[in-house]
Amino acid sequence: MRLHFDHALSGEAPAAWAGEIDQMILRGSRLHREAVFFHRASRSLILTDLIENFEARNLPWYLRPLARLAGVLEPDGKAPLDMRLSFRRGRREARADVERMIAWVPERVILAHGRWYRRDGVAELRRAFRWLL
Repeated sequence: MRLHFDHALSGEAPAAWAGEIDQMILRGSRLHREAVFFHRASRSLILTDLIENFEARNLPWYLRPLARLAGVLEPDGKAPLDMRLSFRRGRREARADVERMIAWVPERVILAHGRWYRRDGVAELRRAFRWLL
């Protein structure tokens, strides 16, 4: 399936892929807006910045301490520190949206930044979002 975006994304899937791909915009932060996608047939959750899971060996030596400080090194990847802090006032909304992602029961979680999770998607979401749940 080829996806085409001709308008701003919302919390509802466009008719072209409704029923095949679920989507939402994670609420709770004024600074960070992220669209989340769930492909039903493959049970794949697709995220961009909500979880970053960089492999230290793939980073320049001088970025490794910063990535560790931000909490985005594998195997314990999660949202970077600045993003986590931006959800302080909207924790209830963000928690509800993360619980919705978990309810989709993804097998895999595909990330834009770093190693993604090929299996045990629900467990990885609970681990990565323990700061929120």
